Amino acid sequence: MFQEAKHQLGLHQNQTRSWPAWQHHVALTMMALHLLLDTQVHERETIPNLSFASLKLVLAQKLQNFLHQDDALLAAVHQRAKANAQKLPRAHAP
Repeated sequence: MFQEAKHQLGLHQNQTRSWPAWQHHVALTMMALHLLLDTQVHERETIPNLSFASLKLVLAQKLQNFLHQDDALLAAVHQRAKANAQKLPRAHAP
């Protein structure tokens, strides 16, 4: 999780000069991590391969109003999850 927070959420990209600023950066990053993990847990039945990158895409598009309807957002996430599932190696039964 720590590596995911570093790479996907920018935990390692702080340029703070004071202790309170660093604490704020880490607190906001951890809140974002919690939001993403909570979403993954709640949506694991409907979207099993939901990645942080997909969630960031949805959140960015929602915040920037690229997709105005929730159905369009879900369609984008399902399409991305399907593409990610095809990239995963498949386990072979013995």
